[in-house]
Amino acid sequence: SRRAHSRRRPVVGVMAPMWWRLGSLLLWSVRCQETCDASQHQCSSPGAVDGPRQFWKEAKEKGLMVNFKPGVNGTGAVLKKDVFYGRAVTKIPRSIVIGPETAQPLELRRALLDFEETAEKKYNLTVEDHRHLVGLAFSLLAENRSADTVFREWLDDPRVAGAEVFVLSLTNKQRLGLKGTTVEAAFEEMTANVDILVETAGNFSQWVGGVSRSDAQWALAVIMMQSRIIHPHPDEREKKHPRMRLIPLPALLDLPIHMDPAIGLPFQEEVLLDSQTKREQEVIVQIAKRDLPKGEPMFVWPGRFSNSELLMRRGESFPKNPIGIGRNVTTPPNWSPRPDAPIMKEYAKYNCTSLDDFEMRFSPRGFPHRTFVRCYRLSWFLANGWYNPGLQKRKNEMSKWPPPKKYAGEDWLSWTQADAELTKIIRDYCSYMRQNLKENMETELADDFKVSTDPKDKAVWKLRVEETKTFKNCLSVTTR
Repeated sequence: SRRAHSRRRPVVGVMAPMWWRLGSLLLWSVRCQETCDASQHQCSSPGAVDGPRQFWKEAKEKGLMVNFKPGVNGTGAVLKKDVFYGRAVTKIPRSIVIGPETAQPLELRRALLDFEETAEKKYNLTVEDHRHLVGLAFSLLAENRSADTVFREWLDDPRVAGAEVFVLSLTNKQRLGLKGTTVEAAFEEMTANVDILVETAGNFSQWVGGVSRSDAQWALAVIMMQSRIIHPHPDEREKKHPRMRLIPLPALLDLPIHMDPAIGLPFQEEVLLDSQTKREQEVIVQIAKRDLPKGEPMFVWPGRFSNSELLMRRGESFPKNPIGIGRNVTTPPNWSPRPDAPIMKEYAKYNCTSLDDFEMRFSPRGFPHRTFVRCYRLSWFLANGWYNPGLQKRKNEMSKWPPPKKYAGEDWLSWTQADAELTKIIRDYCSYMRQNLKENMETELADDFKVSTDPKDKAVWKLRVEETKTFKNCLSVTTR
């Protein structure tokens, strides 16, 4: 429901916004600088100049390092040697990245970067996610079309060449099984993404004849399954957003995902000093968060996705997923898109720096995510004149749910009012979702799903059962 102190932002799509924000264009000339003739200022595909073998040799000289290998029976990945806290597990030169800033040939790169800047006004492509999707997808398609690409081994791997978006492979019956869930619009969203790629291909000279629907769907599938979040350097995180890129290393295909960011290592940008040349190198790394012994299983964090969202993208889910079920975002009335705004500096003190922090997500037991609870309470205090700097010492209390029956401090009234408002929006949302799930499943169809042995039928029904239990438990928690 709409509240006086907040306005609702449209439900976030299956493609999370943070996945497509470019931040800066630092990668614009990396691969070009490494393969260009300085006198002509021209650039061509690295494979066309020196061949794949030379390219990968130079990549290793620039610091390419992957410190894991396939696990037992070829499944998963384990460390090849000990890695101490704070050291790199993986180190990748920026040139080994597929994206609009490194797209080949140079003419396409310029066209994609120009499209990113002008698409909203020139082509009426108003959704930022869609503009970023176009840049990444056509960078990938160009590499796959190139006879001399240095990434052919990765592109031809069955896990890449045979990629498909799970929701686009569902039957009409299976799509009916999604009605009323948090991902009921997933099929339409993914279909719209494919449409955009097909319709925008003509804007680039490399695709005068257009791009086939099957190619567009393949590019989308590879991005959904194989793209990785690259976080900016820690010193720049207030100015730059994480972005998704493809890292076409065959070894990374063996690296399984893990939904806990404390276990699945994210990728981040770093500037390292080369011990031989004494030059600074811009690389992408995975940093050990603790001492890691040889043989330790390794994982990568895919991003902030619920089991329902993961299933729609990748066709898999996990027994334990700390992200939680749900998608509705409540935007604070005083929110600003400018990180340097005074109000945003206050939000940052409580780690409430993204609208994702105001998204309602629930554990299977029905408890809202602690980040949402903390950030919503903070927004209420700020909007209603009850904020004071002393709240910084009470972050744990601000994150606690359910709230205590009684507060002992002098500010008990403000906390009680904030909790009443928070309880109401949680109960309203869970009640709406619970009812929606009930009303959008006929008995005959439910019985058919229950006895079906089809793997996709079973996956869809499992998703529906998980969401139903989650929102039922949420209502139970909020009425205690």
